[in-house]
Amino acid sequence: MATVLTDSAIRTIADAIFNERPTAVIEMYSSFGQEPREFHSPEDVFTYANALRNAGDNPHLIVHYPDMAGRVVRSRIELNPSKCDGHTYRYEAVGWGLIFVYLQLSPTGRIDSFISANSEKRALAWAPTYPDLDPPSTWNWPAVARHLRRLRRALKLAA
Repeated sequence: MATVLTDSAIRTIADAIFNERPTAVIEMYSSFGQEPREFHSPEDVFTYANALRNAGDNPHLIVHYPDMAGRVVRSRIELNPSKCDGHTYRYEAVGWGLIFVYLQLSPTGRIDSFISANSEKRALAWAPTYPDLDPPSTWNWPAVARHLRRLRRALKLAA
């Protein structure tokens, strides 16, 4: 069973995310038929996380900082309505150098909270598979790595 984050831990991570003024903090996957939620403050993230906790769900966010370059792409995912309670689409946020923040809030969760990002090597290897994304060379990989390390430290200290 995974470790569930406390309110204090969520606040610490949310503060760390906004400590360096991100360009975007967005849901990785939107709700059915809606645009992804955007977050503009640590309090926004905290409120959202607690709403998901009460619903037995866990936040999965993407974070982008200006010095990382690259860009966030909102990709529409077409759904089969017969398999999704009549829903026809949702969005996901994609981009080679985005930082992914997953917070485990449910006591029945199977994985621990994590913060991750693609490496430049991985992005280059997969780039031919996703021609709609900007080339990996548009990202500032040292900046991606720096923010990733900083946020991982915050998670480790908070948990």
